[in-house]
Amino acid sequence: MSCPAPADAFFEAHLAGAVSAVVAWQAADMECEGMRRPDGQGLRVTFRGAEGGEHLTLVFGVPRLAEGAAGRAVPVNVTLIREGGSMYSTRGEDKCVFDSVRQDALEPTTPEAATGAGAAAAPRHWRIEAHGFCLEPARAVGDGRDAILLSTFDFRGQLTWEPDPQTSPLLPAKPAGAAPRR
Repeated sequence: MSCPAPADAFFEAHLAGAVSAVVAWQAADMECEGMRRPDGQGLRVTFRGAEGGEHLTLVFGVPRLAEGAAGRAVPVNVTLIREGGSMYSTRGEDKCVFDSVRQDALEPTTPEAATGAGAAAAPRHWRIEAHGFCLEPARAVGDGRDAILLSTFDFRGQLTWEPDPQTSPLLPAKPAGAAPRR
């Protein structure tokens, strides 16, 4: 298990409730990934690791944060999965917030990704750093009686933005309400 990039990736959180722990994972102790959300709106960052004999997965969904953007007080939805156990969710982005978040561009991994015809179609990589907190717990999906509060969390990881399949690198995206292309 490891988070291949960036080498200084980490995840820290204070959990209380159905799981009570102070999580402090480094790149070698966890798996991590980040990408555009499946609906194309915003981003999703995932961290997986072991804590107290349990395997946990934490997913941060951020529908209001664009590629390369930074911000303060950015709403975030949190999902926590206990492997072989329950799944917990804040069920919306109104319970947790990135107090601060930033993305820094990483160097292209190949010369073709940096220049030439492949540049528009090549995945783009960003380092993401965030600090945040939740005001309400993530509740167990199903019965909702069990809950876990992430009172604070900090992380550094990587985002990979794949080219948008809805737009062509040769034609700009069609603005809402625009006439069809001919």
